[in-house]
This record gives sequence, structure tokens and C-alpha cells, in this order.
Amino acid sequence: MTTSATDGAPAPRLAWAALLLASLFPAWCALGQGFDLNDDAYITLTYAKNLAAGRGFVFNHPPATFGTTTPLLALLVGALAALPRAAPADALAVWLTTVAWIAAGWTFFIFRRAWGLGDASGLLVALAALFGGWIGPLGVLGSETFLFHALLALTLSLHLSGRDAAAGLAGGLLFLTRGEGGLALGVIGASLFGQWLAAARRADARARRKAAAALALRLGWSALGFGAVFALWTLYAYPTFGHALPATLAAKRAQAALGWPTFAHELMTNWWRGWGGPALGHPLLSLWWALVSVGVVAAVWSRRQWRLWLLWLGAYAGGYAALGVAGYWWYQVPIFLALQLFFALGLVTVVEWLTAARLEKLRPAGAAVAALGLLWSLATSARAVATYQGDWRADSYRALAAWFRTHARPTDSVAFHEVGYLGFYSEQRIVDLCGLTTPEAIPHFARRDLAWPIRVLAPEWYVASPTWDLLPTLREGGWFDATYRRVAALPAPGGGELQIFQRICANDTAPP
Repeated sequence: MTTSATDGAPAPRLAWAALLLASLFPAWCALGQGFDLNDDAYITLTYAKNLAAGRGFVFNHPPATFGTTTPLLALLVGALAALPRAAPADALAVWLTTVAWIAAGWTFFIFRRAWGLGDASGLLVALAALFGGWIGPLGVLGSETFLFHALLALTLSLHLSGRDAAAGLAGGLLFLTRGEGGLALGVIGASLFGQWLAAARRADARARRKAAAALALRLGWSALGFGAVFALWTLYAYPTFGHALPATLAAKRAQAALGWPTFAHELMTNWWRGWGGPALGHPLLSLWWALVSVGVVAAVWSRRQWRLWLLWLGAYAGGYAALGVAGYWWYQVPIFLALQLFFALGLVTVVEWLTAARLEKLRPAGAAVAALGLLWSLATSARAVATYQGDWRADSYRALAAWFRTHARPTDSVAFHEVGYLGFYSEQRIVDLCGLTTPEAIPHFARRDLAWPIRVLAPEWYVASPTWDLLPTLREGGWFDATYRRVAALPAPGGGELQIFQRICANDTAPP
């Protein structure tokens, strides 16, 4: 049985006012983060820049490539950047994803009945989502993280409200935000199957068949909504790219095969240690982890709606671990944001217990716990934002792009291993040594033939970095020094030099 999100009395005006006031915090975080975004975010924004300029889904030059994990964000930012007098694409991305962060918090209040919450409890969860969206010294505004979180919250909320086709449509948009969004349809299916099992225990065979038909119809409507979005995307993607899924998965599995730390390794050994904030000795001995534990127990024991988030966490973490992809730090953020919701549910559970009628004398303690929990989230996030300095590579990579704008022709190709800033701030054709935006390099990358793009694609320019030094391999046999010459050096992020090499033989390539 589902509950309408609009059941019950209208929310007090004070609650709406509190939400409006709390929404200023994500806006402050956007101002605090600034626009020195993560290099990978600029890969998506390079596609958005070219879409806005009318050049299509290209990474500065044809052919079109599907080198971003988040086509929806690229399309949205590209559409906004195409408007007259639009702000730069990176600023638009930061503010668009800030709105998504705010929308995620508001979703839990708007759909509070569907999540089994009253007005006060729904407000508490929404405020915790608004105050606790920042994780450590990491800047994720401008990337797809909060757009994904908002659409996931909307998808599950619509499902709980019985709006099955709308849930499927939202799930389709979630899939276009990141491919793992498709797991939401599986979570919906598991939820409906669980409802059927619960009904089957206390029904005869005829009633079980009737319940199965009704739930199958609901799943069908969700699948139809999801399929409509996927079909529209496929109609665009196949003529444009030749496929509907990004090339990034193959590239990141290849990176893990080359020895990069995997998602599972980073999750189990590093990431979780930074989630709980101040602790008593061990990272798990913190208020945050204590309330997360209470929230998980509440979901298992009595809050059946919240089991959807447990299913989601299992599917997300298990899926990434099974795929064996490299552990990029932002892959942890969806897990943290889901656990932050269990922190909020734990806070609600403790407050409701303290304010129960039979414990009337403890009601002030309940209010104090609510305030303490929210202040804990707010202080932890605010401290992280205040200490965040932006991507440590930003100044160096902007200077590199400026050098190419001055010294290279727009039609020249430039090979480098981190292509976000370079693609966004220059107009050259970019050869991605890791293969994300140069998919023909991925099979060779997976075979550890890292020099293949230089040998075979023969870019006019190559940038050697101390963090990705291919020069010893390239110089084997002498062909590289006969074909390229060093023409400049710029400061590299963290020290050392970015060495810029120019091809001096017009049509020379090395033997494959």
C-alpha cells in the first residue's frame, strides 16, 4: 500500500520558512567552492561548451564522442550556456547542481508522507539533507553528483507515492545522469516483489495472483517511463556515436587492470574513514556513525519505506565492486549521501522516542538532540567548505591551455592524460591518453600500450607530465626524438614541469 505525498494537513508556514533559510547553506557552499572544479568535471563541460556553440556533442572537434558519464548534465548546461548573455558553462554547472542539492532536501519534505514521516520529522530529514551534503575537503558542485542524488530521491519518492510512470521517467533521467541510475529500476522491482511476498503470506491463491498482476502492472508502468527516456536518448545516440552507452566504463576498468586502486579497495580502506567527522579515537566512534546505525536499524525493523535506500546502497556498492573499476574519489559520494539520510532517520528515531507521550519530561531533550544533530552536520560541512581550495591542478592546467591558445592552431591536436581543463579552456583537438574522449585508444590502453596514441595518431603536440611520464617508453628506438622536439615547459601541479613537445615531421608516425 502506498501513501500519497499530499496526505494530511498542509505543512506549517514555519516549516517552509525553515527550508528556505536552510537552502541558503548550499548556496554558501557554492560560493565557497568557487569554480576551480575537478578536472573530470571539465570533460563534461567541454561537451557542454561545444553543444552551446552549435558544434554538436564533440570534444572541441569532430567526430562526436561519448566521453562523459553524464550526458544529461552536458545537455542541460549546454542548453543554459546557449542562452543570450549566459554565464560561463562552469558557473552554470555549479549553480545548477546547487539547485539540485536543494531540490534533494526539499523532495523529502514534499514527499514526507510517502516516506512515513510527519511534518516535524520530514522537516528534520530535509534539513539534514541540506546541511549534510558536503563530504570532507572535496568539491563536487559542478559535477553530476547532486543532480544524481536529487533524481534518485525523486525516483524513489514517486515510486512510494504510487506514481509509477513518473517514477520510471525520473529513473530514465537518472540513468542519463550516470549509468548506474538504471539500478533504480531494479530497486523498484525488488520493492514491488517484497510487497507481493508480504501480501502472499496472508492471502489465498486467487488473491496472490491478483496482487501479482497489480504489482506487475506497476512495474510495467515504471519500465515504460524508463524506456521512453532511454528510447529518445538511443534515437539520438546511435546516429551520433554508434552506441548508447559511454566509453568511460571500459576506460576505467582498464585503469584498474593497470594497477590503479579499485573502487572496492578505496571504499574498504580509505573513504569511510572520512565520513563521520570528529570521533573518539576510532573513526566509527562518532555521533554520525552512531545515528547512521540507529537509522539503519529503524529501516530494517519498522520503517519499510527506507529499505529502498538499503537496496540502493547494496546495488551501487556491489555493482561497482563487481565491475572492478578504478576508485575515483567521487564514487564514494553517492554512498555518503545515502548514509546521510540514515543519519537523518536515526536522528528522527531518537527524537521521536524522546518526545513520546509516555516520556513527556524528555521532550526538551528531544529538541536538544535534533538541534545538536543538525548543528553537527552543518559544522562538519561548513568546516570542509571553508578549507577547500579548489582543484590543486587548476592554475597549472589553465596556464597550459592559455599557452596552446597562443602558440597552437585551433586545428592542431594535443595529447595529454588529463583533458578536462585543456579541452574546456582551449579549442584544440584533444587526444586523451587515457581513452575517455579518444575511445579508439582504450583497447591499446588496456593492453598497456600507453604510447599508442602518440605513435599512431601522431598529434602535433604532446604534453609530458611528471605524474604520467611516458618519455622513457616513447624514446625507445629513437623515433620520438626524431619526430618531436621540446619547445616549452610550464610549472606542473605539485612541482616539476609540464614539458611541451611539438611534432617536427609533418607525416611521420612510428611503426605500430
